Amino acid sequence: MDEFQFSGQGKFAIVAGENVFTAFLDEKKYRYQLSDGTWILGQMPVAVDADWKEWIGTIRLKQLENSNLIMMYSEASTAPQVFDEHHERLKKRLLQTFSLLQLSGVLEYEGANLLCGSFFEGKTEVRQMNEFSFFYQTRGYTRTPVTIDRLEKAVQLRKALEKMDSTPDEFKRLKWGWRVLMDGLQKEHGEERIHQFVRSLEALILPEIGRTKRQFTHRCQTFAKANPSTTQILEEAFELRSMAEHLNNWEQALGSFPKDDREIIALHRTRQMEQLALFAYSRIFESDTIRNHFIDDIKQGEFWKLPDNARKNVWGTQLDLTLINEVRTFDNWGRAL
Repeated sequence: MDEFQFSGQGKFAIVAGENVFTAFLDEKKYRYQLSDGTWILGQMPVAVDADWKEWIGTIRLKQLENSNLIMMYSEASTAPQVFDEHHERLKKRLLQTFSLLQLSGVLEYEGANLLCGSFFEGKTEVRQMNEFSFFYQTRGYTRTPVTIDRLEKAVQLRKALEKMDSTPDEFKRLKWGWRVLMDGLQKEHGEERIHQFVRSLEALILPEIGRTKRQFTHRCQTFAKANPSTTQILEEAFELRSMAEHLNNWEQALGSFPKDDREIIALHRTRQMEQLALFAYSRIFESDTIRNHFIDDIKQGEFWKLPDNARKNVWGTQLDLTLINEVRTFDNWGRAL
């Protein structure tokens, strides 16, 4: 087990996840350093002094005490006591890693806080604390614990996102779709979630005006295994997205199903689109070869003009939407039984 300690003087940022479902044993003593230097800890490494306790209040203090997934990154600084852009860079680094962690399965947790501060003269000082926007699960989800492998993958995906951010004039549509996907995961209601999941996929397929539904159904079968069932899933998901877009009753999209089954089917389609979007963005972020086809609209257009077989050979692994189970019974937390 690696050891952790602050040394010298510098600045740090921390993501503190509360009651996260993890695969770590003996969480309170857990210490591990990821390949990029980020520490994964089982409890807060920073003492909260009396003044800070009074400032943040008992509720936020309880959240920190209940935090069992601590992601911390620190760097040396010649001016540790100055709150500046250095702190902001460290915060952004961890915010992106935590967000990208959702691509391998949305966390089961109660909340997360983002802290930053300084260490100097043998002491630590918290300078700022903010609560994260919450990432929700779609009703009927299956529990997926956080593992070191998942955290390492999030680090690698973050490096790809940083590379894209370094070229503001490139990957504009891809980055726009990524933001839409993250927004969808932060929506609590099903109609809003599937609306954003489908839109994030539209960002990838570059549909022509007036042909969006047909091209969505066809082009998404580059990401998903093509078969008649997949075609039906994508068509119904797009109709659910359209109902949400135009503020119409979502049940109209599923009129061919018995009324008592429609909510179950809608939740199923939402989970399928969630998984497809997470899979597609993860695949693009982790592969330089695939990502280069999404540099701009010209490159993206050329990708979609390739013959189906050639395009699928570039893409590689596909997701089988038919293997995502329909769920009809749920526990008190909305998990699949």
